[in-house]
Amino acid sequence: MAVGSSIVNLTASGLPTETEDRAYSFCLGTQILQNPSQTPRTGSFSFKISPDQFDVAIAGNTVGATAIGLAESTNISTVSTWSAAAELKDSGSAYGIYAISVAEKDGDGGKVNVATAGQSIATVVKNRTASGTSSVDNTFDCVSHGYTAGDAVVIASGTIPNPLATGLTYFVIPSGTDKIMLAATRTAALAGVGSEIDIIGTTSPIFLESDDVFKIERNGVSGALVVTRNGATIHTYAGASTNTLRPFFWSRQSTNSATIPVFKAIKVSGAS
Repeated sequence: MAVGSSIVNLTASGLPTETEDRAYSFCLGTQILQNPSQTPRTGSFSFKISPDQFDVAIAGNTVGATAIGLAESTNISTVSTWSAAAELKDSGSAYGIYAISVAEKDGDGGKVNVATAGQSIATVVKNRTASGTSSVDNTFDCVSHGYTAGDAVVIASGTIPNPLATGLTYFVIPSGTDKIMLAATRTAALAGVGSEIDIIGTTSPIFLESDDVFKIERNGVSGALVVTRNGATIHTYAGASTNTLRPFFWSRQSTNSATIPVFKAIKVSGAS
């Protein structure tokens, strides 16, 4: 299965030291989501977020410092002039722009905020260390973890108890504010206690990274666009579009890493 593309933010300019509301780095995707009237097709644009690459908060959590998304091809050529206060808050109705923007969560440095159309739609927990494994109740100690039921994570490394493994997606079942369990599917995680993976042994710690998949989906018939997280719809845009859409990246935050991507596993389907 294809792993998708990645975007690494390499700009030395931008927040937190340079505060002008404009793009300090941007790029346009080559894939085009066309929707011919004679053969309408549903298209999607998906990606994962590397939350530790975001360390600048935007007051109010209604827009981010870095964005990725889709825009109508007639408007995308002006991406370098877009502002967080206008284009990145579009619901698709004003500019034909469908941006998902990310910044450190205002008031909580352990998470990033995900916003679109001028509102917060999700939070993603930054990398966490889980230890204190219990094979009796299948929990890991993870103080003030911040996870919600169904958040997707991957074990990046650590001393891992059976039957867990690195590189596989698991879904969090919170057990209070300081303990978590892991489930094999999102459905199991939402079912809660009793649906977790049975842990064998007490080895730890394990180092967890977000593995949530965000996706913008455009209905091929109606042109309606929605945002999903791990397959569940979390936002519906007010403005529909059956016009050609192209992916874009926009950022006013300076780089945190020359090698770690800010967005990864980027995939497009239904493209020409």
